[in-house]
Amino acid sequence: MSRSASHTPARNDFSERARVAAILRADRRARLLARDIAAGLKPDRGADGPAAAMRRVETASIELAPGTRPHTVRRTNDTCELDRLFYRANAALTPAQHAAGMRFRAAWRRATRGGRLVQRYTPHTGNGSAGSMEETEASVHARHAVDQALALLTPARARVVCAVCGMDEHPGTSIRTLHHALDLLHERW
Repeated sequence: MSRSASHTPARNDFSERARVAAILRADRRARLLARDIAAGLKPDRGADGPAAAMRRVETASIELAPGTRPHTVRRTNDTCELDRLFYRANAALTPAQHAAGMRFRAAWRRATRGGRLVQRYTPHTGNGSAGSMEETEASVHARHAVDQALALLTPARARVVCAVCGMDEHPGTSIRTLHHALDLLHERW
C-alpha cells in the first residue's frame, strides 16, 4: 500500500511537468507565429466572425536598409484603446459603444489641446490671427460637450470613460463599468 502511495505523487509530478511543458511549447509556437505574421512571412488568418471582418489592416512597403528590396508588412491600424477593444477578435465593445467612445475621445482631445504660444520680438500689428481664436472657440465648445457627457455619468463611470477614452488607458477590471457608461452616452448624449 505504501508502495503505490509513493508512486502516485511521482506520477502527478510528472504529469504536472508534462502539462507545463506543453503549455510553454504552445506559447512559444504562438509567439513565433505572431512574429512571422508581423514580419509578413505567414498569412494572418485572423479570427472568425464580424470582429475580424471589421479589423482595419494596413499594408505598407518598408525598406529595411537603403538600396534593398522593400518588404511588405501588414498591421492592424489601431489608434487608441477603444479601437483595440473594438477590433480585437472577441470584441469587447459594440459599434454603438465604440462610436460614443470615439465621440467622447474627439471632444476630450479638442478640449485638452493647448493653444500655440507665439513670442515675437516686434510689436504685433494688424488684424490679428483668426486661427488662434477659432482654436480657442473649438476648445471651449469641446469642454462644454465633455462637461455635458460627464454630467450624465456617476463618478465611477466618469473616471473610467476619462481614463479609457480620454487618456487611452486599459480598462482592466472595470470593463463592465465602461460598457454601462458608453451605453448611457450613446443613448443620452
